Amino acid sequence: MTQTVHSKKNGSGSFFREFGFIEYLSFDFSNLKGDFLGGLTSAIVALPLALGFGILATNGDPTGAVAGLYGAIFTGILASMFGGTPQQITGPTGGMTVILTQIYIQFHDINALLLICLIAGLFQIAMGFAKLGRFISIIPQPVIAGFTNGIAILIFMQQLRAFSKSPFVALITMAFIFLSMLISKSLPRLFIGLAAGSLVTYFLADKIPLLHYSINWDNFSFIKDASIGLVGAIPDSFQAPALPSVKFAELKRIIPAGFAVALLGYLETLLASVVVDTATNTEHNSNRELIGQGIGNSIAALFGGIAGTGAIVRTMINIRTGGKTKLSGMICGVILALVILTLTPIAAQIPLAALAGVLMMAAVGMFELEPIRHIRKTPIADATIFVATMLVTVFADLISAVLIGLLMAAFLFINRIGKLGVIPFDDRDLSSIPPEIIEKMRLHKISVIAVEGPLFFGSTRNFTRLIANFIPNVLILDMKGISMIDQSGAIGIENIISRMRAKNKTVLLCGMRQEVRIIIHKMGIPEKIGDGNFPEDLPKAIDYAISSMENRLPRLADYMKSDLILLNFDAKRKEQIFEKAADMAVEKGYVFDRTAFLENLFQREEDSPTTLGYGVAIPHSRSGSATDQVVIIFIKLKKPIDGYTCIDGEPVRFIFIISAGENIHGYLKTLKLIGQALGRESIRQQMRQAQTVGDIIAVFENDFQNSVKK
Repeated sequence: MTQTVHSKKNGSGSFFREFGFIEYLSFDFSNLKGDFLGGLTSAIVALPLALGFGILATNGDPTGAVAGLYGAIFTGILASMFGGTPQQITGPTGGMTVILTQIYIQFHDINALLLICLIAGLFQIAMGFAKLGRFISIIPQPVIAGFTNGIAILIFMQQLRAFSKSPFVALITMAFIFLSMLISKSLPRLFIGLAAGSLVTYFLADKIPLLHYSINWDNFSFIKDASIGLVGAIPDSFQAPALPSVKFAELKRIIPAGFAVALLGYLETLLASVVVDTATNTEHNSNRELIGQGIGNSIAALFGGIAGTGAIVRTMINIRTGGKTKLSGMICGVILALVILTLTPIAAQIPLAALAGVLMMAAVGMFELEPIRHIRKTPIADATIFVATMLVTVFADLISAVLIGLLMAAFLFINRIGKLGVIPFDDRDLSSIPPEIIEKMRLHKISVIAVEGPLFFGSTRNFTRLIANFIPNVLILDMKGISMIDQSGAIGIENIISRMRAKNKTVLLCGMRQEVRIIIHKMGIPEKIGDGNFPEDLPKAIDYAISSMENRLPRLADYMKSDLILLNFDAKRKEQIFEKAADMAVEKGYVFDRTAFLENLFQREEDSPTTLGYGVAIPHSRSGSATDQVVIIFIKLKKPIDGYTCIDGEPVRFIFIISAGENIHGYLKTLKLIGQALGRESIRQQMRQAQTVGDIIAVFENDFQNSVKK
């Protein structure tokens, strides 16, 4: 009982250990200067994006700027403090804002939007504790690239309305961003562009009438407006946290929307974390990052801020300017908070068209040209996934785009991996097989088929179709190349066996991995094929097939596995021998229930002696604790054990432990073979002289050959 409780405690501690709760309030100040510079530079870049994405999230409403700033502040500080990617800068991003815009248009209520962000944060925390972070690795590159480019197109298109209100202000902003890029890539170009557009508007709007013109898309003409749209008043203090209030009836729509936002945040954040890993040669903690993002988004919503995600551009700027620890992200959030507390009058004068220019240039920067340039060289299936994901993102919605992209990629993967390799024996390297053996195989029509790859529902049809072309007397399936098998694959093998047996043909399965062997046995295939038709490897399978065709008797060596042979075992008690044997059989997949297997062994020892004489003991277990494939666990003792003697008085030196499950017929056959072999002094002498596992197997293989000659 004590041991069980201790195990549970260890398991619980292991589960929570990766979240590093005790590290949440610990800080590393060794890189304070670099973290401060990284946080400051990231804040300069984040400011215009937070304002712009906040307005975009509320479908162009200038009051959304506050929600964007609050989101950048609280997600930036809290996601850095509790997250699992130290250099990550979190805040409103293009992908997240696009879906928030769609939600705002649907509900027309800022409270509904904030409640959805709150629920999304709670979902992300749950995802982290459920350890779902590892699944980010299954998203293929074509889906990521198509998704990113689709978001870039959407952001650009959604800014056309704000752009058209003061196109020349937006163009000035974009021009300064472009010039900053030409001067130096290290400059905070988005901030420079925003500052230039704002300053030109503030000081020259009355002197340059052109800045007041807007575009009328109905007749493609310019119309002069009296004023230029500005962000407007921004509160210079934080509101008290409050739960967003909505009608109870709206919850049935709000909760699914919250899950969609959480899923998108999951994708965008962890993809950004993967980029950080590549740039810094580190490894982030996905599950902890999800918890940190969830905490940040939930708290931000309570203060009136929109949800954010890990931001690749801001994060890379943070890394390049010296940020290394979570302090950099927290400093970025604190600096943005100081903007609200001290610089809101200046922020209020920012033109909406300038923000549109910033977001349009950000969208251009997001757009990846590389996949398009290489589309001719890309496999057509991957190119189709990329284009389809991008188009669905633009013309439908982001979640559908990801799901459709993943579904297409899954079908492509199944199709590719389903092309199972079936290699005829004649195409294999025959140099290791003696010519006389090959000649016997041809004489007796023995065919060997090597199977490569996973045998699952996607490959089973192709597998059975290819195998149907081989109708030999004995078909050997070399399964060492099968990495995994599912129920469909096992049924496919069963169908091949049934078809061959209907024609009085034999099927041998050899070289199975442990996990494949377990599935085969659970499906009951040994009962249909016969427990002796599972040779350990290809040479044994070929030898077994030839011997079967020449009407030879089964060999004891066929039931002995090299990984179940232990020589010079130093044991003090008989129980140690049984426990070691059980451990070996469990490890190799022949025994499922160690406790039941040992209980059965001990019970049979109490019922009647299992010693044969000549220093040989034959303990055995026949129960549901093991597979029905008959195997022998052979142990040669280093020295005899006191009290463990045979019926003839000889101390036990050799133990043949038979594992046969509930296969009585196979057990009796094996017992008979052991008795026949060990009844000869020559065999016992060779066993005493054997030094290696190969020597032991050779003893019984040679014994079989000699018995045939006689």
